[in-house]
Amino acid sequence: MNIKTLFAAAAAIAAAIALVACAAPGTPAQNTAGQSDISVKDAWARPTIGTGTSEGHSHGSSDKTMSGMNSAAYMVIENRGNAPDRLLSASGDVAATIEVHETKQKDGMMMMEAVKDGLEVPANGKVELKPAGYHIMLMDVKRELKPGDTFKLTLTFRSGKTVAVDVAVREP
Repeated sequence: MNIKTLFAAAAAIAAAIALVACAAPGTPAQNTAGQSDISVKDAWARPTIGTGTSEGHSHGSSDKTMSGMNSAAYMVIENRGNAPDRLLSASGDVAATIEVHETKQKDGMMMMEAVKDGLEVPANGKVELKPAGYHIMLMDVKRELKPGDTFKLTLTFRSGKTVAVDVAVREP
């Protein structure tokens, strides 16, 4: 093989690599060169209450989910990465049903609805889950949650990242 053929082959390989790199879509799982970098701080939850909701608004769900004790968890989710990510779900053994919700005004009433496509956490930004806004709804809580208690939640993101969170129970 002569030098001219080697250079041509090397150029073809370099062009193919560049083409693949340009064509591959960026995913949220790309670190400082385009990845999300998720952390959670200030996680807390309300003490449980009986029927109704911890947000104090109509839930729009069946009576079955309204019959047990409910609570809501709040926190700040930060993304120090260069790509957005999306909170898809939360899980734990503290409640029968755990969903990411948003409190909204609808037809003159405050309502809570599950966030269907997840909650975006912008690149180099944060999202705050707080009362009367985004929150993690805990329905049919399995034990009474009193101020001073703690429990664990696991947050799952579109990037595939999971974050274990210690949640402290306290009054708002």
